[in-house]
Amino acid sequence: MSLDMTNKFKPEMGRGDTGLTDLPTGKRVKKTDPRIKALGLIDELGAVIGLVKVKLSGKKGAEEFTRMQQALLTVGSHAAGINFATKLKTETTYLETRIGKLSSASKPPLKFILPGRTETEALIHLARTKARICEISLWETNSAPAAVYLNRLSDYLFLLAGKI
Repeated sequence: MSLDMTNKFKPEMGRGDTGLTDLPTGKRVKKTDPRIKALGLIDELGAVIGLVKVKLSGKKGAEEFTRMQQALLTVGSHAAGINFATKLKTETTYLETRIGKLSSASKPPLKFILPGRTETEALIHLARTKARICEISLWETNSAPAAVYLNRLSDYLFLLAGKI
């Protein structure tokens, strides 16, 4: 599902100095456009997930975080105006399956969760909270399939954090 933009993105120095930026569709919009804000938040989430992936390097489940990062590229592209609803539905269904398996294997928490049992667990919770902020931001852009994916991602990350 990887979106290779390496041959399509080439920064031009000064092009954004007027407060405008380009969407992948070719449209120029204000940098304060809700889509641009959402893209920045999605980028931040991808970076946090990258930290988790590094912490889990070589351990079971690390590849899940690469899949999340790849899905976030699709989320961002969809939010920017490229229709990836079908791919997002596939990824959402995948997360729903994973959530079902993790939920059936664990008991619901009896109290509020305080992140920080381990560094990795705290990072997963940080990614979870970032996913929630991204979801809210995407609802503001009317990117429902992307927002639904992020809703499931935050649930999945919550369950994963409990397993660490």
